[in-house]
Amino acid sequence: MKKDVMKKMMRRSVPAIFMTGVMITASVLTGCGKGEGISRGMITTVTTGDYTEKFTAEGTVECADPHYVYSTLSLPIEDVLIKEGDYVTEGTLLCVLDTKTLEDQIAVKQASIELSEKKASTSVSTARTQYNIYNESLASGMDINLVEAMAKMETAREVYENAQKTYEDYKETLSMGMDPSLASADQTVARAANSLQQAKSWQYELDDTHGISKLEKEEAEDAVDSASLAYVQAVESRDYLLRQSDIKLADYAKAAEDANYNYIIAQTAYTAAVKSLENAKALSQAAINQAMINGDMTVEELELAQLQDKLLDAQVVAECSGMVTAVNVNVGEESTGVLFVIEDTSDLIFTAKVSEKEINSVSEGMAVSVSTKAENSEDYTGTVERVAAYTEKTADGETDTSGKDAEFNVTIRLEEPDENVRIGMNGKASFIAYEQPEGLAVPNEAVYTDTDGKKYVLTISSDTESGTVEKKEVTVNYKGKRDTSVESTSLHSGDHVLVDAATYWDLIGQTVTITQ
Repeated sequence: MKKDVMKKMMRRSVPAIFMTGVMITASVLTGCGKGEGISRGMITTVTTGDYTEKFTAEGTVECADPHYVYSTLSLPIEDVLIKEGDYVTEGTLLCVLDTKTLEDQIAVKQASIELSEKKASTSVSTARTQYNIYNESLASGMDINLVEAMAKMETAREVYENAQKTYEDYKETLSMGMDPSLASADQTVARAANSLQQAKSWQYELDDTHGISKLEKEEAEDAVDSASLAYVQAVESRDYLLRQSDIKLADYAKAAEDANYNYIIAQTAYTAAVKSLENAKALSQAAINQAMINGDMTVEELELAQLQDKLLDAQVVAECSGMVTAVNVNVGEESTGVLFVIEDTSDLIFTAKVSEKEINSVSEGMAVSVSTKAENSEDYTGTVERVAAYTEKTADGETDTSGKDAEFNVTIRLEEPDENVRIGMNGKASFIAYEQPEGLAVPNEAVYTDTDGKKYVLTISSDTESGTVEKKEVTVNYKGKRDTSVESTSLHSGDHVLVDAATYWDLIGQTVTITQ
């Protein structure tokens, strides 16, 4: 709807219902009833016209997209370069922060990084030198502990091999009967056994020979006794030597076993020496790695870069163009909270508070007329951009149920605001709840719902002296606060309709008198 048409509609005196071309004749109601007839004041004449139902809601003019300027730093304000009411463009310097504290932090961080890098470099060099020493010692085998352990192991190996050979050689000598002492003892036993045999044979011969003297027999017995003693002694001597050889073999075996044990101990000592050197090498490598980690200044350098970046944020600039509508800082104060508010005074919205009774008649895209409380305010066209799905909350975050009608915020975009519309102005918005061009409208009470569920109005053939009452079916398009927009194939412009159908429903088909 054009702006001038909306303006005329807003200035009409009828507060809620607007009928253009709909003629309703009504006067003070008088007594009525079947016996007394129908008062002329209970009859209205219907004509075709535009039916419009409106309602209004108060609200406030606001910037559609206010820009709130914050600072990422919490530092004292050194200088404020703009004031409220100034117009700024994107990039305009608004204020400057005092960066002395920040610069001190940067200097400390730089010194800390430099010192840490020097310490780490020294640690890496020392650890790498030690690592190379251990690595060379392992590769060449020239480590003093390693050389000593290897020498002991070689000595123990030689002792073990010699002891083992001695044992095995002696054992083989015994098994082959090649021990000279035992061989000599065996020969002695054999000779003693032979001598004993000869002495016994000689004795037997003398016993069988007659004429042998007693002296000769005694000499023969003494020879047998002497040979027997020699034989016994030879056997005992041989048995002693056999026992001694077993002991000697056992001693050789024990010596070989001890030598083997000592060799194993020496091997273990050498392995431990190698392992110790390898561990020392590994620890040196770990020391190198740790020193390199300690020397990694990535985090510190990142923190330094972040501090240096903050220097750039010490200059607070406008990120959009518009008028500065709030300056919330002074020199010396901390840069916390909203520092500035920048708003485009040509990009305006009107936030209307619509009651719960009428909110369902509002939809996005609806055309609205807005006026302010300023003297001689014009009517400005707008479009509904947003309809709140909830009402305002209490301080506890709960829905307000205090008993008053709930209100819902409706955001209206002002299409062509001029310099007379200012941010913060109060005003009202006029909403068209329903509009029917070239339609019919009757009073709300003229529509009656019959038992068949259909809706009717009562017409009377005349509004002069008398007329016949009839019912005509209608379809309701919209029920307003006072009138109802209807459609009907039997109701036409010029028909006389009874204002209160329910009261005269029993008069259908009758001719009644029209009274004053």
